[in-house]
Formats: sequence, structure tokens, C-alpha cells
Amino acid sequence: MRYGSFGQSGGAVATAEPSSAGAAAGVKEIPYDYVATFKLTGKRGTRVQDVINISTEGTFVAVSVGSSFVPAKDILKTTPAPAPLKPTIDALFPGTDDGVSRADVAFTTLAESLLLRFGGIHFLYTIVDSGTGRELQNKSVHNIAGFGTADGDRPFRPFARPVPFVPRSTIRIEIEELSAGQFFRDGTLFIVLHGYKRLGE
Repeated sequence: MRYGSFGQSGGAVATAEPSSAGAAAGVKEIPYDYVATFKLTGKRGTRVQDVINISTEGTFVAVSVGSSFVPAKDILKTTPAPAPLKPTIDALFPGTDDGVSRADVAFTTLAESLLLRFGGIHFLYTIVDSGTGRELQNKSVHNIAGFGTADGDRPFRPFARPVPFVPRSTIRIEIEELSAGQFFRDGTLFIVLHGYKRLGE
């Protein structure tokens, strides 16, 4: 296995070393991601889990893991920009849509982006191969320690070694919410296993 640079931070991605003998006869490798989603409650300590079912097409080899968070629609009330910014925002986004000021929508979107960028989201997680009972950690991991942040500084974590999951196995991912409040209520957390399928294996 080797590591190549990726992203603005130059984070490492684990990749399999090419084999001199080539892939096994009849086996084709294709890039593939498995995604787990979690509907959050915005209450600290709430546990939510999702299960990923590995298809029968072939072994899935996980190379890295990452996460992202999307707030619920209209979680922030549309708000005008404060006085010092309002003339500039109004000039950049004139007019209305369905009676709602475009400038107010733009400022609210900016506020949401800033909350995500500088506030972020915090949670604990565990990943378990339910088919074998194998755990990928000895205790719950804080997302910043495990994944890094989803702002591009370190948006994913490469596994120390690629992790294979055989066909028909299941991966159970459980998260414990640490971030609380209205901003996180009914939002969706995504955890993605990046890797490839070995078709025909």
C-alpha cells in the first residue's frame, strides 16, 4: 500500500500497491462509496445508528472514511443583514422571490455557512463489522480526532490499512450526538466509506 497527497491540506490517501501479477482472473476493481445517513435530534447524548449492507457483487475494500453535515431546510429564520452590511447585500442581491427579499435570503445563507465553518458539529462514533463482530476501534471516537473537519482542512481519514468487507456482510455505524440545539435538530449527518469493489470475487 502507498499514500498519495490529496486536497489542499495534502492529506494522505491509502491506495493499494499495484501487483506484479495483476488482478486475479475474472476480478474487476471499480471505485465505490458506501454512505450511512443519520437524522439528528439536536439533543446531546442521543444515539443514532445506521447499517450498511455490502452487496453480493463482490468484496468491498474501504480505504478512507469521511463525514459531512447538512442542516434541515429553513432551520434559520430569514433575517435581514445588520445595518453596516445591509446596503452592500441589498445591492448584490436586488429584488424578491415570492415576496421574500433575495438579499435577506443571501444573508441568512451566509450566516448558516459561517455557523457550519466556524462552529462545526461534534459527535462520537463507532464502526463495527456486524458480520464478524470486528470493531474498528476500542472505544467511541470523537469525529474531529477520527475524521478531521469537513471544511477541507482534513476532510477524511485514510485507514492504516485498507479494510475488506466480504459480500453480504453488514457495517453498523453508531453516533452519539454532542452538538445540541435548534441548528442541529432534524439535520442530516453523512458518514462515507470511500474505497472500491472487487467484482466477481
